[in-house]
Amino acid sequence: MQGAIKGARILAAAAATSRTARPVFGRASRAAYTTSLISHTSAGKQLLQPRRQLSTTAPAGQQAHGVAATTATNSEPSASSLVTGQEVHGFVVKDVQIVSELKLKAIRLRHQKTGAEWLHIDRDDSNNVFSVGFNTSVSDSTGVPHILEHTTLCGSSKYPVRDPFFKMLNRSMSTFMNAWTAHDYTQYPFSTQNAKDYENLQNVYLDAVFQPSLREVDFRQEGWRLERSDPTDTASSWQFKGVVYNEMKGAFSDAGSLFATRAEQQMFPGTTYQYVSGGDPAFIPDLTHAQLVEFHRTRYHPSNARIYSYGNFPLAPQLERVGEVISTYERITPATVPMDVKPFGEKL
Repeated sequence: MQGAIKGARILAAAAATSRTARPVFGRASRAAYTTSLISHTSAGKQLLQPRRQLSTTAPAGQQAHGVAATTATNSEPSASSLVTGQEVHGFVVKDVQIVSELKLKAIRLRHQKTGAEWLHIDRDDSNNVFSVGFNTSVSDSTGVPHILEHTTLCGSSKYPVRDPFFKMLNRSMSTFMNAWTAHDYTQYPFSTQNAKDYENLQNVYLDAVFQPSLREVDFRQEGWRLERSDPTDTASSWQFKGVVYNEMKGAFSDAGSLFATRAEQQMFPGTTYQYVSGGDPAFIPDLTHAQLVEFHRTRYHPSNARIYSYGNFPLAPQLERVGEVISTYERITPATVPMDVKPFGEKL
């Protein structure tokens, strides 16, 4: 719980210090892993038109800086009143801790049906944060979690448009929007001070991760593809291209980044850290669209999810909204990868 609280503090601090930051998507494990999705933003071509209209207009009576528009009703408990063992909208409170030094109450919950874990930090802070993440440990260097992170953000069931997150720029009051792939997890966080905006973004994020379109054309754009060096000349040479492929070529062209990657591979053989989760350009072309879809099916599942929220917005309505999304799933045993470190000196 203490480790979770520490991680929550880091995420909340990142959101709080990014109130004017432009949302970008991509890897965050090293500075050399630059964001590339901005390069193919189709701004102005198509506005976000979800099947359920989004709105960031504050209801009458709501204060200017995002005081919660959705308040807990008398029949629903507030976060401050929750106790261990209590059930709210399918979630059971597993642990409650008060951290008086930080003026917060940490509440750990678990979804009864799927086993999804949720850490909520109840604190009197108007900059509210939400995040959903998954264990995405790998057993190869094709970069499947990194490419999946990009492809996930290329439209979903309710929002079937290209780059719905970027199309929210002119419609959202968010103070932070991002997504990143680390060595063994992928995370999708956002923050905002407006309650309706919070609900809208929560809906977009949840649909993106659980019901993405995952079209093969997006996989070719974001992952890798073969393309003529001169598209107008059929006799020109073939080249590997792709957003992630080019991004990782840039990362591997940096001596410091390459040294760190190879050092980690040698230090942790037999584990997921032996591989490059972002993708090694030498192995990225080995990934197929079918493998990407299967990785999403087994990893982006509520049983493998870790949800985080922070701030002063009521928790019960959030539990209800998320519960409606994940209750359609059955509990599974999340996929795992070997984690037995081989003795030093043995060849990989």
